[in-house]
Amino acid sequence: MKKFNIRKVLDGLKEVSSSTPSVQVGPQENHLFHETLQSDHFQLCKTVRHGFPYQPSSMAFDPVQKILAIGTQSGALRLQIKGLYGVEDLEVQELCA
Repeated sequence: MKKFNIRKVLDGLKEVSSSTPSVQVGPQENHLFHETLQSDHFQLCKTVRHGFPYQPSSMAFDPVQKILAIGTQSGALRLQIKGLYGVEDLEVQELCA
């Protein structure tokens, strides 16, 4: 996997936004937009999950639809459509008492 620097990405966005706009903006409208990025403007969160769910207990594969389902005793079910890279679904079933 190719590593990239988020700072370069942000610098590229800043350069594109600081270039002259195609539509002329009046002097009163121009001062409304500030291009200062701060750390509190960003939030990191987990968006990708790799591999099997924790402690898998059952697995099924449908060869017609090419769907792989992996289940756990805690109620998590992971569906993965084979042949389409990055297409999958993770469902968590709440257990009723």
